[in-house]
Amino acid sequence: MFAKKAWLILVMTLFAVQANAEQIKIAYSGVSAAGTPLWLAKEEGIFTKHGLEADLVAVRSAPLQVTALVSNEVQFVRGSVSSMLTAAAQGAKLKILLSLFAERASYDFLVSPSITRPADLKGKKIGVQDFSGLLWTLTMLSLRELGLDPQRDNINIQAIGDSTVIAQSLATGIIDAAALDKLQSLRLQGLGVKVLLDLSRIAFPSSPFMSAESFIQKNPQVVENFIKALIEASTIMRAQKERGLAVLQRHIKTDRALAEIGYKNLLDDLTAYTFISVKGLRTVQEIIALRDPKIAKYNVEDLLDQRILKKVVQSGYVEEIERRYKIRS
Repeated sequence: MFAKKAWLILVMTLFAVQANAEQIKIAYSGVSAAGTPLWLAKEEGIFTKHGLEADLVAVRSAPLQVTALVSNEVQFVRGSVSSMLTAAAQGAKLKILLSLFAERASYDFLVSPSITRPADLKGKKIGVQDFSGLLWTLTMLSLRELGLDPQRDNINIQAIGDSTVIAQSLATGIIDAAALDKLQSLRLQGLGVKVLLDLSRIAFPSSPFMSAESFIQKNPQVVENFIKALIEASTIMRAQKERGLAVLQRHIKTDRALAEIGYKNLLDDLTAYTFISVKGLRTVQEIIALRDPKIAKYNVEDLLDQRILKKVVQSGYVEEIERRYKIRS
């Protein structure tokens, strides 16, 4: 009898939480290992636990992500700093809240087997997702680091689809080069594709979460709950391998062996939280300014609003959640 009553109380409590939950939509740019904490927060009920009923929406175009944020069609985006910075410089009131990853680009600039040195890329084709998002930015950054210029060196940069399409195109020789994450890189290296440049040594904002300034001002508690849910999801990823690995493998759709490698690479960069730095934003700004010189005049500090993250950190929440999952004694 007691057990039955306890069960009814639990069920009623869960229904009450869901009834009072704040409805939010979160856009993400595509399928990559970096999306695992977000998927876990949704699928394992972490958002619900923090009073949020979250829908995840794949929005592969960076400009469409901006439009969705500004129009409040989505409340948060995990996406490209470059597109948000461009929009903010043009007047959009957008803010970066935090990242869950160390501030470096865990990507490789990959080339077909026939290319052995940077000069071999002259006259060749490079694939990107669009002309303003993360992969475009990393491509332009790679070319700069390699001493190449797309116009001078007749390099044809083509928008051909998301990272899955780009990887397939590189593997089949449709394109000659691309910037892709470490897991895609491992897959392609098994097919003879080569790493020409490891981008992880460069300070670069990685997979930040962003929102509209007006939404943050009107809904600070929702933003705080969102941040807390992400921190808990990241903690689970770091503390409970099988839970994190299952989510990663389900979305990346790969075998266990490759998923294990991807999970290990993910843990190398995954943090409880990361404050995005001005230095990292300026790296992105320099690349965008190659296309639009007016961007150079924008004060990148205006893109940051990490006050709620700071409040959460100072409250002791991170230590509390890490003790709960036995990461911290």
